[in-house]
Amino acid sequence: MYRYKHFFYSHGKLLLTGEYFIMHGASGLALPTIQGQSLTIFGDHFSSVLHWKSYDEINQLWFEGIFQLPSLDICYETEKNTAIKLRDLLLKSRKIQKNFLPNSLGIYVKTQLEFPKNWGLGSSSTLINNIAKWAKINPSMLLGNYFPGSGYDIACVSISKPIIYKLLNKKPHILPIKFDPPFKDKLFFLHLNRKQNTCDEIQYFRSNISHISNDNIESISYITQKIPYCKTLKEFEELLLQHENIVSKILQIPTIKETYFPDYLGLVKSLGAWGGDFVLISFRKGMKHYFSQKGFHTLISFDEMIFKI
Repeated sequence: MYRYKHFFYSHGKLLLTGEYFIMHGASGLALPTIQGQSLTIFGDHFSSVLHWKSYDEINQLWFEGIFQLPSLDICYETEKNTAIKLRDLLLKSRKIQKNFLPNSLGIYVKTQLEFPKNWGLGSSSTLINNIAKWAKINPSMLLGNYFPGSGYDIACVSISKPIIYKLLNKKPHILPIKFDPPFKDKLFFLHLNRKQNTCDEIQYFRSNISHISNDNIESISYITQKIPYCKTLKEFEELLLQHENIVSKILQIPTIKETYFPDYLGLVKSLGAWGGDFVLISFRKGMKHYFSQKGFHTLISFDEMIFKI
């Protein structure tokens, strides 16, 4: 039997405002989710390998890897790219923290997701944060070519509070806030039945969007700053509709609402990279039936989704 050593946990995240534009200096509002990912470490003094197993939300094994210690050479893997990324994270952690994985004593690691991988709540960012906790390092130091972007997701999962996130001179500025809107019972999250690849979306954005004006950045930041203080659903909907229209114009693609739900009377707001994962929905009578008829059945309330301390 393995001997229990350590347990680490990180909540997931959702980006409410600022998608794409955070990388250009706009403020974004990110929310932690109730569901997240755990990492449990066990000791094994009878082997000289790191044996890694990752389980999904229904407790099915989705990745397994065995790494030689202390070199972390890959001895066995069920998915090569995942094994390479994981090895790189562990090696980078040890480069930052010399005492991390210093010897050849065997280790068994188990990770457990609480949400489906295609939900886009941060399977990568929660893993990075848990490894950083294990290695006792700053999680932002583990970001690199494999995890491009603004870093808001790492900030959100590491703090586990709603945050306003902004890059100033390429350095993150994080402001924890309270976000508990009085109309939260009218807010829901709808899954679009597909996972958006954030890395690919960022690359596309950087390659195809040549110019973002200061006015665009200021408008997005203004909306981000106003959202936590909204007293009515109407004010909230109007601000996020402005946000959607700004992003749509810059990306030169229709909003999610225009594409899939043009006759829906409530708000439909993209969250993070456009085209997949979750959207934010505001309540209208017959809402559940409306989306169900269109083939969208995963509808989660604000209180069921968003973590509150």
